[in-house]
This record gives sequence, structure tokens and C-alpha cells, in this order.
Amino acid sequence: MKKWKIALVGAGTIAKDHYMPQIQAMENAELVAVADTVPDAVEYAQKEFGIPKGYTNLDKMFDEVEFDILADIAAIQAHYEINLKALKAGKHIYTQKPMALTVDQATELIETAKANNVKISASPIHMLRPTVQATRDYVKNGLIGKVHFANMRSSHGGPEYYQTSRMTDASWFYKPGAGPIYDLGVHGLHQLTGILGPAKRVTCFAGVSEPMRMALGCCGDFERVPFPVETPDNVLMLLDFGDSTFAFLDCTFCVKAARGPNLQIFGNRGTIALERGDENMFFRGHPDDGERGWYPLEMPEELRYQSIGVKDLIDAIEQDRTPVLSAEQARHVIEIMVKAPISAQEGCAMELEMTF
Repeated sequence: MKKWKIALVGAGTIAKDHYMPQIQAMENAELVAVADTVPDAVEYAQKEFGIPKGYTNLDKMFDEVEFDILADIAAIQAHYEINLKALKAGKHIYTQKPMALTVDQATELIETAKANNVKISASPIHMLRPTVQATRDYVKNGLIGKVHFANMRSSHGGPEYYQTSRMTDASWFYKPGAGPIYDLGVHGLHQLTGILGPAKRVTCFAGVSEPMRMALGCCGDFERVPFPVETPDNVLMLLDFGDSTFAFLDCTFCVKAARGPNLQIFGNRGTIALERGDENMFFRGHPDDGERGWYPLEMPEELRYQSIGVKDLIDAIEQDRTPVLSAEQARHVIEIMVKAPISAQEGCAMELEMTF
């Protein structure tokens, strides 16, 4: 059995808590190098996970290390440049979301991968989750009939609020190129488009709800240090999927707490309501389908571990197929995320061109 050599860029919280231990536990993969601009993060990763090579200079890692796959877990704004470097070097990539910040950048990555005969697996992982796949199949097979609309919650209270036990400097989440669209909305958009298919138009409201923020309870040098919010922190979207099928998505850093389903899909024969955990329900709403009422929705066991995208990429390489987390769907979502703020500024719906 071939053991795939993986180099990881970005040794922050999500890498330390999820990717590094999960990749090291895979039988057919090994982490051979880690890179980060913070020397202490590199040192910790090497010591904690037994990674032989560590770098603060990305070019040096590419020059000195032999590897097959790059796992890009760096900050959002750095993804495109890192991914392009890896693809040009003939490396397969698994990239955290989003893989780029513009449609043109995403297209360049896709074309570079094809030219170098390598593959891209683009997070987030939702279309590898059995519950999301089952929901897509329920909808496709007509369980709730024609879909009228869906609503999706993809918000939390902000990184400085939501991850207080682990965060240090959260200010970069509030700078141009980041924000809740790219950090959180991307999750909802991948699920909605993965279940309902490509969207055709987007309309958006966006604004800065809290001009200044500060971390509370993170126990570090940034505790209670105010920082400015430089990109919208409150974003609401309306998607048009054609044939009078719509979806509403909130993607904000303004939800301190919420109750109720994260996703509801409403059709002319019933409703699917999905909540985190086991509270997945189906409402039978058509008399020809049996007694009306709410029923538990049978679902497979949930899989939500982050490195499932890396595993699927390895399987795709060995099976010579497209990864489930396709770059084309990621590009479609990027187009939505790029055009949503334009819609908010201009007060009009924006047509979408990309598909998958």
C-alpha cells in the first residue's frame, strides 16, 4: 500500500485540533512537513505530531521536501497563492475554504491542475457528510415534491466570541478578503448548492453591525483589545435556483445563540428539517402520502471529521476520479460570494454564470 506524503501549510487551531492528528492516524498517509509564518506554531506541530520537517519559508519547503499532496490550511487570503504554487509544482492539493477569492483565480487553479494532471479537493467537507448526501437524495427522489424554498443558518457570534477558549488575534477575520461570507457563508452555500444544484441569481444585504469588536475570554495578549471591523459582519442572501425555487441564507458574525433547525427545505408535499445532532425530521404534508405530521427522518451515521476531504482526495487519485469536493462547485460558490456584496452595494440581483 502506497503511503502518500503530505505537506501542510498553516499550523493554527484547526490544523492542530483536526487535520494533523487525523492525517497522522491514516494508514496510507503521512505528514512529512509543516509550514507556518509563526515559528512557535511550527515547533509545536513538529514536537506534538512527530513531523520531521518544519519551515517558516514556503519556498524553502518546496525546494527541500518531496511530497505528493499539499494541505492548505492557511488563512483565507493566502489560499490562492499557495494553491497555485503547489499546482504548478505538480502537487495535488486539498485546500481549506475558499480555494481562492475570485472566479478568475479559481479558474486559473482549475486549468493549472488540468495542465499538470493533478487534482483539487476543495473544502468545506459537507458533500462528503452522509447526512447531507442523504438529504440531497431525499430531495432528488421527490420525498417532499417540488422544492419551493429553503432556509439555512450559517452564522455564529464571531470568532472572538465563538472560539474564546482557543483564539488569540481574531482581527484578521474582519479584514477585506475575510468576513462571515468567506468564513461561514461558504458552508451554507456548499450545502444549498450541493442539495439543490447551481444557483442562477443572488440578492444580498450586507453591512457592519458592530464597528469595533474585542476578544473576551481568550486568555492572551489580545484579551479585551478593541479592533476595527473593516468588512461587513452581517450578511443576508437570497438565492434563485430557477423554476421559482429560492433559498435564504444568513451568514453573519451576529448570532450569539439560536434555536431551531439549521436547514429547512420546503416542498409541495412536505418539509425536511435538519438540526445538529439527531433532530432530523420530515413533515408529511400531502394526504396521498399517508397521515400528515412530523416523523423522524432516517439518516446514516454522521461523519464530520475535517480530514475526510484529504481521504477522499487520496481515494480519487488512486481511483482516477474527480474528488467529491470538486473545484467546480467551489468556483460556483466563490462567484456567489463575490457577487453578493456587489448586489448589496448596488441594490439589485446579480446573475450567476458558473455551474458545476
